[in-house]
Amino acid sequence: MIHSFLRRLIVAAISISLSPSLFAAAFQFYELGTPIIGTAGVGQAAVAMDASTSYFNPAGMALLPGSAFLLGSQMLLPYINFSQSPATTIAGDNGGSAGTLTPGLDFYYVYRYSPQLQLGISLTQPYAGLLTYNDGWAGRFYVQTLQLYALNLNPAISYKVNDWLALGGGVSVEYANLQETQALPLTRLIDGQVNLKTDNFSPGFNLGVMLMPSENTQIGIAFRSQILHHLRGRITFLRLAVTPSASTKLVMPANVIVSVVQNITNQFSLLGELGWSDWSSMHNTIVDVAGFTATTIRDWKNTYRVGVAGRYRFTPNFLVQAGASYDSSPTTSSHRLPDLPMDRQIRVGAGLIYNLIRAVDLGLSYEYMNMGNANINNTSSNGSLVGSYSRNYINVFQVSLNVNV
Repeated sequence: MIHSFLRRLIVAAISISLSPSLFAAAFQFYELGTPIIGTAGVGQAAVAMDASTSYFNPAGMALLPGSAFLLGSQMLLPYINFSQSPATTIAGDNGGSAGTLTPGLDFYYVYRYSPQLQLGISLTQPYAGLLTYNDGWAGRFYVQTLQLYALNLNPAISYKVNDWLALGGGVSVEYANLQETQALPLTRLIDGQVNLKTDNFSPGFNLGVMLMPSENTQIGIAFRSQILHHLRGRITFLRLAVTPSASTKLVMPANVIVSVVQNITNQFSLLGELGWSDWSSMHNTIVDVAGFTATTIRDWKNTYRVGVAGRYRFTPNFLVQAGASYDSSPTTSSHRLPDLPMDRQIRVGAGLIYNLIRAVDLGLSYEYMNMGNANINNTSSNGSLVGSYSRNYINVFQVSLNVNV
């Protein structure tokens, strides 16, 4: 039998705190350690210049001249500062700087079995979120600290049908890990704390098409399936020696990217991109803790993406690139919470690719990602949290080595 006080804690945890807080999966990144960061992600399904095409569009492996592997790294330096409105009725400060320096390392490999058949594999971190607010801030009943990451292992295959068409596909195994702490109201003056730790493995797949209607044009179409994580783990409470089990579902949405590369001259190329993500698949969140459940209804919307970029080759060994892209917001101020301080996203990137020696290319890139004001106007039984983010952006630094073997 569960003690009546613990029963009240569990019900409070799932109905007030935990149920709204499992949406940090929307920190979906194109920033996966590759030179495409230098074009703000534009062209990811069509460029096919290095081994990272095994992840972004497996059909692009057919365009590589031989086997290759790429080791890429990225460093995310976020600045995330909330400013509460006088309409906020929950006592507390603004939370300080919630952004935390987040490194990443990604690996891609392509094996050219024959001129028609290529095999590839990638290990990436396509979802990530790391937030640390002050313990006593006004939004503490929604989130104090949050860490979400996903690791995706994605073997793939491509086949070159003819000179103008290549097809590709792959399967993926994704590991998701979510850890979160939140304040829990015990009395009017005293807060408790709940700590959630869950993880899961789930499968998915991806498909790709590469069209080459002329020697100066490449069109890539890439589809990545939804991955549904059944997260399971434990909840611990501050100063209570009990660890009830917890479970919930986390949706990594399906998405489609269409990219175009058009060579204007032998030195200059234009890149364009359109994209769509099925964020409306997040209808609600159901959290189960020790047999008690709570459902939070969500009004999430599908998002779209558009971008343009350019690449200029100064010499056979030196390529510069720059681009900008726009991703729409999946939610509105009444449904947005501080565990996901993301609005529409504007990315601006620049970078270079330099051939160090005959078989080795060095990629260096920088990207500025602005996540908007991320207005919040949310009311719960604890009161109202109203405000916006005065600083809400991420600096991304990228270094990679692509080796043709």
